[in-house]
Amino acid sequence: MLNIFKGKDKDKDKKGDDKSFEEKLAAFPGAPKLEDMNMAEKFAMKRFLKMSPEEQKKMVEKTMTPKNIEKNKAQIIASIEEMRKNHMISDDQYRLMKRKYGIK
Repeated sequence: MLNIFKGKDKDKDKKGDDKSFEEKLAAFPGAPKLEDMNMAEKFAMKRFLKMSPEEQKKMVEKTMTPKNIEKNKAQIIASIEEMRKNHMISDDQYRLMKRKYGIK
């Protein structure tokens, strides 16, 4: 029977890529869990992981500007406090993160 909705072959889709998206995401430091991401975040993360290391570094530096940090200050503080309460980071790491972001 002819199936017009047949998907791609798994072997042809690889194209020499030896690591899956999940493995790349797990190897990336500080990346969120895959199940916690929505569709747009997954798409953005896939694009980010496909970039060269130099482009990734530029992207991170661009997003870590003081203007962006000030704009998202409440969200940053809330996430740092949550990590501290859940014992994901120590008090020293908490103080270092606040200093890094310029939050008092």
